[in-house]
Amino acid sequence: MATKRHKMHKNPFSSPFPFADARTATQHPTAKTLLCLLSLFVATPPFFAAEPDRDSPEAELASFKLPPGFEVNLWASERDGIVKPVQIRWDARGRLWAIGTTTYPQLKPGETPNDKVWILEDTKHAGHADKVTVFADGLMIPTGLEIAPTHGKESACYVGESPKLWLMTDTDGDGKADKKEVVLRGFGTGDNHQNINSFRWSPGGELMFSQGLHGHARVETPYGVVGLDEAGLWRYRPDEQRLDAFFGGSADPQNPWGWTFLHWGQPLLSAGNSGNMYFALPEMIRGYQGGRRDTIWAEGRGRKTSNPELLESSQFPDEWQNAIITGGYINNAVWTLHVEQDGAGFKISDDPKLPPLIQSTQGSFRPVDVKLGPDGALYICDWYNPIIGHYQASFRHPDRDKTHGRIWRVTYKGRPLLTPPPIADAPIEHLLENLHSPEKYVREQSKRELAGRPTKEVISAVRSWWPRLEPGHPDTEHALYEALGVCEWHESPQPELLQRVLASKAPEARAYAASTLARWADRLPPQFDVVEKLADLAHDEDPRVRLAAIVAAGNIPRPESMVVVLSAATQPRDKFINTALVAATAALKPQWEPVVAKGAPDWKPEWYALLKTLDKPKPKPAPAKKVTQLVSAPIVPIYGRVRASPYILGTIAADVTKNGNPKHGEEVFHRPEIACISCHHVGDKGGNIGPALDAIGSAQPLEFIIGAVLEPQREVKESFETYRITTKKGEELIGIIVAGNDSELTLRDPAGMEHTVAQADIAKREFIGSLMPAGLTDNLSPEDLRDLFAYLSQLGKAK
Repeated sequence: MATKRHKMHKNPFSSPFPFADARTATQHPTAKTLLCLLSLFVATPPFFAAEPDRDSPEAELASFKLPPGFEVNLWASERDGIVKPVQIRWDARGRLWAIGTTTYPQLKPGETPNDKVWILEDTKHAGHADKVTVFADGLMIPTGLEIAPTHGKESACYVGESPKLWLMTDTDGDGKADKKEVVLRGFGTGDNHQNINSFRWSPGGELMFSQGLHGHARVETPYGVVGLDEAGLWRYRPDEQRLDAFFGGSADPQNPWGWTFLHWGQPLLSAGNSGNMYFALPEMIRGYQGGRRDTIWAEGRGRKTSNPELLESSQFPDEWQNAIITGGYINNAVWTLHVEQDGAGFKISDDPKLPPLIQSTQGSFRPVDVKLGPDGALYICDWYNPIIGHYQASFRHPDRDKTHGRIWRVTYKGRPLLTPPPIADAPIEHLLENLHSPEKYVREQSKRELAGRPTKEVISAVRSWWPRLEPGHPDTEHALYEALGVCEWHESPQPELLQRVLASKAPEARAYAASTLARWADRLPPQFDVVEKLADLAHDEDPRVRLAAIVAAGNIPRPESMVVVLSAATQPRDKFINTALVAATAALKPQWEPVVAKGAPDWKPEWYALLKTLDKPKPKPAPAKKVTQLVSAPIVPIYGRVRASPYILGTIAADVTKNGNPKHGEEVFHRPEIACISCHHVGDKGGNIGPALDAIGSAQPLEFIIGAVLEPQREVKESFETYRITTKKGEELIGIIVAGNDSELTLRDPAGMEHTVAQADIAKREFIGSLMPAGLTDNLSPEDLRDLFAYLSQLGKAK
């Protein structure tokens, strides 16, 4: 059910005529004339009346479909000055921070960028924002936001504005940033919607964020220049000033956009480009940037999402707890997903018992971020735009929205809103007690508040607090895990607490403690044998713990760390463990290779054979200079019988809207003679040579879809560009690039076969457009063509 905030407006037609009453009016000749004219207007259809505003919050609200028992209300909008919000974050004082950009997708010539960071407050607790403060302005396409730890009257936030990572601080408590520092610079700017984005704190106080396919970063840090080419992940530890890069290359996720952490801190990642999700841990080894990886959301079907949230709020019913809620901006929906253990990792599926939280028939509803608020409600950041990409339509397309933006609040009727305990300025002991809370908001905000307090005071309190926890209590093991995270925020190793968590009955706690071992390895006392403890974990009965031990060992660059990896390799394995074994072996090679060359006297004989399976052949070194990419003619017909002229597009679109039959169009789509299903995926059927079409109708305007079918070379979807590679031996390969890095790339040919070639072996590289030929629909009747587009245009839309 949707609830509206009504505002009373005076009827402009209710003002009285300048006559005493109706009787007097009818006796006046001028009055008679006016009344006759008025009667004509009443009897005539109101052609002059303004049409309802389809872009109003009220119109969008009416389009929402929610499960029984839920309701949604408008919390903030363009009427409050919130335009084009991109990311939202809550602070410990119950204020919502947001970044927004009207500059995207590109600055106009002569224009001065003025994108903003806002602070929103519901000071009257009336269910909507009533105070908005501009914290910072003058920005150009900010795409990442996270609240920084502070204390007292200060507030601060990190802002991603490539090529810079900012720390902006309000030192005097007036809600406006008066101190701005560039923390890091050198992040890529190759694509405005792939700049550093979706900031989120890890449970141990690491700032996690991402970059997309066209980002090429070279960031100077106290530890040297850190590079990341193409799509990948970033981890920044502020106190250490340590920046690490993971993934990299052209494999999916090509535009990662959104982190979430499960109840025990396991990191999950959304792919904004493909509708996939990933478990990031197996490859989070410093110095390793690998290749392809498997999605954990097998049935994503192109439903692109961003910035998911784990639902832990007693404002929602019990059956909704631990669901993952994520913004399905491509489908105008907010999805409800189920996560479960899958060996050492996880798998995600559409929740079998719970429906989507929101589905909308309004094509401009673009939920790009969802976060739990202090009242336990779920807040949805709605970018609101009919056009969401920057290359499917002109930068200056008149339909690009620059004036709207919404933040919605979803609650469950009949359950009271929550009142969080004091967090900002609360005593340290109270903040530690908050770590027992079942509410995610309370635990996260309390940890960040603790991170802003003096380290000496916090660590002293933690040392006296955790030993008093009741053994056997259901909350104790998780509270210990949270306390360990507090110490990580402060970069203050605590061997006794760490040992207690390593011995936890909860395997999830032991797994988390393994990562802490690696983080503190060079600061723990000598008697605390880090590698020996990891070796024990490598034989743990739980695969999640063994996986964590492998990753931890890979992050400790010592020869003996390879012993941990090889020990774990003798235990039962799955795809997640195998990925970590390969990554750790590659990262540790500078340490173990000299040992092997000397005979490795302490190694077991069977380890040598294992090592051969884990030490993947290294590709040829990257060439000093790659070959120049050329643009050549497509190898398929460019034009068919029907051209995509504006007149043709408009005529077909009008016929589709008026007379289209999607059901008949589905039958046309599956006809073998037009070969749609051979290359494109819909549902659980189809090929993988072209993009999945499950969400094409909610992603693109009808005329764009028509044009893309009639003239496929007009617009080639990112990551489905076709290349012709000629090797130095004269071999010719044609296909789409599905993975690649500085050393090699992998092409998928039209038959679906994959070929890997070293960059050093490439003599010529040509972009040749799309593999899809024009003219596939030339033999369709006008009715068949119309209905085909009717079918495509409804894919992904709410029914």
